[in-house]
Amino acid sequence: MKIATLLFTLAITVAASAAELDRAAATLPGTEAQFSQRFTPKGFKNGQVESGTVSFGPLPMMRWSYLHPEQKVFVFDGNRSWLYIAAEKQVTVTTLDEKQRSELPFLLIGDPAARDRNFVVHEATQGNSVVATLQPRTPSAMIRNVTITIAAATHTIERVAYSDREGNETTFDFSGFTKRSVASDFFHFTPPAGVEVVEQ
Repeated sequence: MKIATLLFTLAITVAASAAELDRAAATLPGTEAQFSQRFTPKGFKNGQVESGTVSFGPLPMMRWSYLHPEQKVFVFDGNRSWLYIAAEKQVTVTTLDEKQRSELPFLLIGDPAARDRNFVVHEATQGNSVVATLQPRTPSAMIRNVTITIAAATHTIERVAYSDREGNETTFDFSGFTKRSVASDFFHFTPPAGVEVVEQ
């Protein structure tokens, strides 16, 4: 009986610790925002910065339109992803399995079951924000130290930062969230004529 009570208490604690993250996920569908992405390789102080707009459909559907420094598009429909790089006239199509999905923090935000299966979540209030940290349950996980900063008043995501097991760091900063209703085919990419399609 004591063990059962302990397990029940732990389950309640884990569920409660992700409450704000779940609220943030609920606000994403049907929104668009500006983003800035910084990738800093291990051993470097400065990283490459890219920026553009992102649109969220029913999670995990999303469409990232990079505008600077080069134009590219990343689209995910819940099963397949398309990465189109205009300068290279090439689109890479990938069907993601469960392992690959668990290595993409933005997919975990909209999939509480996968998130809790692969990570331990803790939340803490810092000023006007709630900071959720996700620690992988297995030492061999590709993604480590995920930190998601959420505006407490609006439940919108302000920042997602994470590192991988190689020591590289990636940070996304978001601003200007607005409502945008789009059809489901917006989260499917049709390559322009003359573009090479690479299937993975």
